Amino acid sequence: MSKQNRMIMVAIAVSLAGPAMAHARDIGFTYIEGGIVGGFVNDIETSGAVTGSVPLDVESDADGGAFIGGAWQLTDQLHLFGEYASLGQELEIRSGTDTVAGEYDVVRWRIGVGYQYPVSKSLAYYGRLSLDQLEFKDARAAGFNLDVDADDSGPGAELGVIWAATPTLHLQGHARYTAVGGVASSGSDPFESDVLIGVNGRWHFHPNIALVTGYEYGKITTLNVGVRLSF
Repeated sequence: MSKQNRMIMVAIAVSLAGPAMAHARDIGFTYIEGGIVGGFVNDIETSGAVTGSVPLDVESDADGGAFIGGAWQLTDQLHLFGEYASLGQELEIRSGTDTVAGEYDVVRWRIGVGYQYPVSKSLAYYGRLSLDQLEFKDARAAGFNLDVDADDSGPGAELGVIWAATPTLHLQGHARYTAVGGVASSGSDPFESDVLIGVNGRWHFHPNIALVTGYEYGKITTLNVGVRLSF
């Protein structure tokens, strides 16, 4: 291949790759995503929502489920968003010398509005206000009558930053408050507030499609892997 032909081929490759790279670099808030999620509920042994009035030696172990979420950018700086996750938890109940295995379900969702402040094409700060809901349900363990059907809702808030580290790799970190972040050890409410810290990564292998993964640490700790479709 002559030098001129090689230069033509390089120019064509750059022209084709350019729009994809530019699109992937943009930090937008119009997307839908979903995938699998695993999580662990801390302090379940102190929860009256699970043990009721009968003292039980209870232990919860991590299990998995699914999540879906999305956002719609209304203006350059405002967006609406929503998230839903349902995951199972393994349950171990000890009474005397007997140990019984069981399980229960954890359902979390939140909807709200967000405000983003783009510092540059590769960096943006954002904040969100939301209504959060948490529910424990369908607890089952042979030989035990676990009347678990606890749910509650409350306000939430999130502050975070998104950085386009490369044209195809976006990194995100956030801290968020929720009024229903974990099981309550006392009082009449089944759940109590929490502050969670999270990190996320997105790899855009296509201009509009990215592999996503995230980890959030709190009284309910979760890890997710999925796919995001951006618009």
